[in-house]
Amino acid sequence: MKTTQLYLEDSYIKEMDATILEVIPEGEKRWRVLLDKTVFYPMGGGQPTDQGVLTNNEWTGNVYQVMMKDGEVWHYMECPIEPIVGTQIHGVINWDRRFKNMRVHSAGHVVDFALYQLGYSPQQLVPTKGDHGKKPFILYTGTLGKDITKELDEKSNELIQKGLVFTTKIVPFETLEKEALYLQPGLPTNKSLRMLTLEGVGSVADGGTQVKNTSEVGKIAIASCVEKEGATIITYNV
Repeated sequence: MKTTQLYLEDSYIKEMDATILEVIPEGEKRWRVLLDKTVFYPMGGGQPTDQGVLTNNEWTGNVYQVMMKDGEVWHYMECPIEPIVGTQIHGVINWDRRFKNMRVHSAGHVVDFALYQLGYSPQQLVPTKGDHGKKPFILYTGTLGKDITKELDEKSNELIQKGLVFTTKIVPFETLEKEALYLQPGLPTNKSLRMLTLEGVGSVADGGTQVKNTSEVGKIAIASCVEKEGATIITYNV
């Protein structure tokens, strides 16, 4: 990868100075731009794309989408003139949007850790995937045969009220395999991965942006726990 992913080092960095490495036309006054470093989180892992602006002395570009494509982080933006390779730019994310996405994403992990503490995961309910956008949910393979909405809501908010610390670090796959509560399906085994740890609870693999403390998430509401075709879908809100 040509881009240093600053958002993985610190989710609270809001802006950066960078150099344009590549520019590809995407339509009238629209461009796909590759940078040597970025604070913009690309859509993925269930977390929505960051948005914001890239600027230099000659233009301001509106970044409407960021995506991981062919192993690179591409910034899709509207700009009145074509950006030039080698140009120095300043980037600023829409922090209100980012912080909301961080809270929702971290809330999903809080719900998942709460499910683990209740003894339902990962043995009976196996985590499969999650979406932390406008309609957040977590999908688990397996069912319990009972409604756990109330106890999951209570346990999730108990973790929130304790103000537990989230930490991240890059570790070899072997370390993650040894220390994580479970491994999500499809994780690459030939490279180091990012491990998210909730103080006093445990660790899982994660590549998104997270808050530093569960208290920043705010109150979690478990909207429903629905069993369907051998799976359990947990929807939640913050």
